[in-house]
Amino acid sequence: MAEKIKRDYNILALEGITDQDYVNDFGVPQELANTPEINGWLIEDTYNKNIEAEYRKAIKNGRTEEEANKFASSVANKGRKEARKAVHKVQKARGY
Repeated sequence: MAEKIKRDYNILALEGITDQDYVNDFGVPQELANTPEINGWLIEDTYNKNIEAEYRKAIKNGRTEEEANKFASSVANKGRKEARKAVHKVQKARGY
């Protein structure tokens, strides 16, 4: 029986980046490779990293913990929302 051709679902697949590249380079769980769920994992992983980075930046710039948390959340939420829109647009254009 012929092996099924694996489809790459990540947003940069048409640029030559495979889902397996994300598994190898960014710690995406292997079971998400070649599934649409890879994008959700990447978005959430980036969101969490952005929260941490923006919080540290805000604290360094003299904000209180409460202000830093609000700022980090705002920036990370905006990025996550934009990423979800981008994925939706790409999926719609690709037809999957």
